[in-house]
Amino acid sequence: MEELLSILYRWRRQIIILCGIAAIGSAIISLVVPEIYTSKVTFMVANPYMMERGSLFQRQAGETPVYLFGGEYEMNRLISLSQSRTLQDYVIQKFNLYAHYEIDTTDEYKDYNVREALESHFSILKTPEGMLLAQVEDKDKHFAADLANGIVKKLDEINYDLNTQKKHDLTKVYEQQLEAKQITFLQLKDSLLQMVKNNPRDTVSSKLLSSMVKDALGEYNNIKGIYADHQASLQNKVSTLYIVETATPAIRRTSPVRWLMVVSSTLLAFFAGVLGVLLLERYKSFRLNLAKEQ
Repeated sequence: MEELLSILYRWRRQIIILCGIAAIGSAIISLVVPEIYTSKVTFMVANPYMMERGSLFQRQAGETPVYLFGGEYEMNRLISLSQSRTLQDYVIQKFNLYAHYEIDTTDEYKDYNVREALESHFSILKTPEGMLLAQVEDKDKHFAADLANGIVKKLDEINYDLNTQKKHDLTKVYEQQLEAKQITFLQLKDSLLQMVKNNPRDTVSSKLLSSMVKDALGEYNNIKGIYADHQASLQNKVSTLYIVETATPAIRRTSPVRWLMVVSSTLLAFFAGVLGVLLLERYKSFRLNLAKEQ
């Protein structure tokens, strides 16, 4: 230890100069590095079953409760959608990212470059509290907030369209079933009226047909109610996300942390200087011993 301290003392000026240069240089660099601001949107995914007609139009008490928020599957799906080409194309055009990220539009790789730039500035992740956090980093704090809010809004629209796509396909099925039930009901009704008119004394057949007409009318009204509920659930657009906190322009920058840059650079220079001095002293000692042996 005494030998080490002795070596450091002999080289103290050089080490101090090296640390001073590192500190001054890192301080200058930290002033030149662009300031980056981060805006965040915190939100939760709604349970897609909340948009189903069975949830929206419950007619009986004591049914299985439906939770407002989605689970792990819904969050993973939303994270996947955030990386979709549909979302990226919308954001690139809406916010003119070619110009904002200074992408050369004459370059054949312009589309790849702008997507890489977007992915490096935007991220979405899960929080320990079971929520999702969408964050955007940018030199312009107002642009970062607008972009974060715009991405989440479009993400909600894409998720909604995905959830309702099959519902639109079911519309024709319900229409066909409703039409078929109506035809069956009208045919049975006409048959009953015709029988009563032609054979008023045939009460057995009349009662049988009356029962069939009643059943057909019940089936028709049932599918008609389902169809009406289905149409109502499609017409009333419901958000698939619960926004906990919208993005606002950041008050403080995220990076650079100037004091950390200066301190870490100075410490790195100090340890590098110490290591260099020890290696140099060891090399000198090695050459001196080699000269003595010769």
